[in-house]
Amino acid sequence: MSGDENKTEVDKHSVDQKSSDVSKESDSIEKAEASQLNEIPAPVPPISSQPKRAGYKSKGKTSGSGAKYDKSNNRGISTGDLLEYRMKRLVFKMGYFPKVGVVIRTSQEDNADPITDLDVFGVYIHRDFSNKSIWVDCKSGQSRPHERISWIKGIQTTVNADDIIFVKSGVRITTKEYARKSGIQILDVNLIEKLEKDYDIKPEDWRGSWDYKNLHTVDTNFGKLKIPTNDVYKKISNFIKSDYWIMDDYSRIKKSITALRELSALVTLSLEEDQLKAIKWAIYELVGLFTMATLNILKEVYYFSDSEKKEIISERLISSDIPLSKRLELVDASFKIAYALLKQQFPDFVLPTSKQNVNLKAPSYFDAFYDVILRISNSPHSYYDVLRYLDFVLMEYDMKSKKVNEKEISSLFSHSKENNLAAKTLLHFLCQITGLPQELFVLLSTQLTHVNK
Repeated sequence: MSGDENKTEVDKHSVDQKSSDVSKESDSIEKAEASQLNEIPAPVPPISSQPKRAGYKSKGKTSGSGAKYDKSNNRGISTGDLLEYRMKRLVFKMGYFPKVGVVIRTSQEDNADPITDLDVFGVYIHRDFSNKSIWVDCKSGQSRPHERISWIKGIQTTVNADDIIFVKSGVRITTKEYARKSGIQILDVNLIEKLEKDYDIKPEDWRGSWDYKNLHTVDTNFGKLKIPTNDVYKKISNFIKSDYWIMDDYSRIKKSITALRELSALVTLSLEEDQLKAIKWAIYELVGLFTMATLNILKEVYYFSDSEKKEIISERLISSDIPLSKRLELVDASFKIAYALLKQQFPDFVLPTSKQNVNLKAPSYFDAFYDVILRISNSPHSYYDVLRYLDFVLMEYDMKSKKVNEKEISSLFSHSKENNLAAKTLLHFLCQITGLPQELFVLLSTQLTHVNK
């Protein structure tokens, strides 16, 4: 074997030896890594799957206002709707009679266009029956404050709201100042909880007309009733939500009474629980709306003599927003047109020589209603806050078929004894002229003793 061949064999042997060493080193590394992997502890299970410690309580989530809430408590209601009910509760505690979802339309016609819906609209009635109103516009999501403020200013003239609160988070102080100069107060969502504490509102206080769990869908259910057809319920629903708010007070009185008469016979029928609940809700809503219109009429006639009150109310109940003299002119003109058309068709037709008289009378319940007006005007202190009193009692006790909690009532209303008597007067009148069963109203079947505070 030559020297070159020996050298080649040596080189091959060296390469093979190095390869063997590398292979052994790789095996050692793999074994070491495997050993390290075996020493890594098993993955920790997610916190939600671990058993909770004794006495452990999960922290509730917070809403935009920072107030804790249980997510299970607001199922079926959106964040925006829940915000509206919170503001309704706050406005009530401020002394207003509040409503949510008031729809403003261009007219009372069936094909009228909706302008907007008011998230919360409240009316405060003073002891002298004068009033002021507040409109709360809630925005829980994204919106441009300046654009919304301009829109609110445009709607304000239609709504005739004395005060406006725009609820929105993250608005700069310069924008708030600009809005304030336009008569609009901007309330940051994060400050609602502070105001609730100021008015002694507990986070879990969902009672009366702001109990969204009990009332959130009842208005929709009422509008869908078919007993036997839907027309009457749809019409009454539109009146409660929309038409009422663009009518004069005398039309409100007449329409409310008509609607109550239509519903009075239904509550004695054998109905499903949800159907009866929806009808009761509509009745209680109409009672409140009737009461507000009555108090508004007192504002108009309070400083007139009793005889003048009687004359004004009688005429307005006949004519509503069209003066009686104007109605007679329209009737007379209609007769003349009709006679002229008849004369064209029948030349020998002889026109009556005497002027036709139209006997327009006040409603049959006028005397009873006038008596209620006198009772209210003669005892203004008793009827102060009766609107809110009725609203709470009807929605908290009657809607839920509960007995009146006298201590609760006394804590909410400083004149609960007087309010109770005033509310009974109004309810007796409505039962008398509409046929509503007195059993619908806990105040007419319960003798309250009233708690001294």
